Amino acid sequence: MTPCPPLSRLPTPRRLLSRFLREESGSISIEMLLILPLLFWCQMAVFVFFDAFRAESLDVKAAYTIGDALSREVNAPITPEYLDSLYVLYRLLTPHARPAMLRVTVFRFTSSDNRYHVIWSQVRGSGAARTDATLAAIRDQSLPAMFNGEVGLLVETQSRYTPAFRVGLPAFEITDMMVFQPRFAPRLCWSFGNDGPWASDGQTC
Repeated sequence: MTPCPPLSRLPTPRRLLSRFLREESGSISIEMLLILPLLFWCQMAVFVFFDAFRAESLDVKAAYTIGDALSREVNAPITPEYLDSLYVLYRLLTPHARPAMLRVTVFRFTSSDNRYHVIWSQVRGSGAARTDATLAAIRDQSLPAMFNGEVGLLVETQSRYTPAFRVGLPAFEITDMMVFQPRFAPRLCWSFGNDGPWASDGQTC
């Protein structure tokens, strides 16, 4: 029978802690277990933030592409089918956009009352068409200074980005608003059929 060591030879908590701190065997494995979750989170965070910036960039480019295409129209009016195809194009250019909104507004500035007036406004997706009141609400931050009777084209896109991983970045709305000037025609006409409420010829300009 092995006799018990004297109490004076038993390791104290301080000695045990000191021995543990000096021990180096298995330290690499423990450090890997401690640092691996942090490295994984950092990798996911970099991916999410890069993807969010990419989504915003795609939305800006899609809005510019649609506005540039509309500004080049010459004689043919903008039809519902044409706007539907632009909405499909916007969804294809921004696969992250679920759901998405495309709003096109043609407006005119009049110096007599110093106001912007909606000529026509159409929406695809969620949202409401622009009115004179909503144009006035965004005048200072979004609409440029214009001459009397000058016509502008306002293209607005909106989509919601949802991160693929939870790394502290919440879902947010991506909104872009761009103003163009018709390049080759004085204005763009909207064709809504023979039963339109604004003109007997089925067009509003």
